[in-house]
Amino acid sequence: MAEIAEVIGREKAIDFVRQLPQSGSRPWRACIYIPKHLPADHKLVQMLGWHDASKLAYAFSGMILQPSRLDAMEKAHRNRQIVRAAGDGVSIEEIADVYELSQYHVKDIIEAQTTEQEAANG
Repeated sequence: MAEIAEVIGREKAIDFVRQLPQSGSRPWRACIYIPKHLPADHKLVQMLGWHDASKLAYAFSGMILQPSRLDAMEKAHRNRQIVRAAGDGVSIEEIADVYELSQYHVKDIIEAQTTEQEAANG
């Protein structure tokens, strides 16, 4: 993911990776072949536009890219938002409704994040 972001920028890289198909039986990975010669009708061009697709073709010519699908990053962000909301006084029930989680799951997330923060602070 970082290498892709270096070529086309972070936001475009995130959008691009979200569009990629799952890599076989590994749902946490995406997969795409970057051709050596980029035809105008290639799916990279459809996903990114000619300019950014050309940049990727130049940087990763002939390679199969298998970036992470960002699930862990999105989950960590969601969990931080949940802890922040709870710290701001939002009820567990409201948080659960917003994130479409059970109240038990929300409580577990808050407890786990709090434990991690306490361990990090010594």
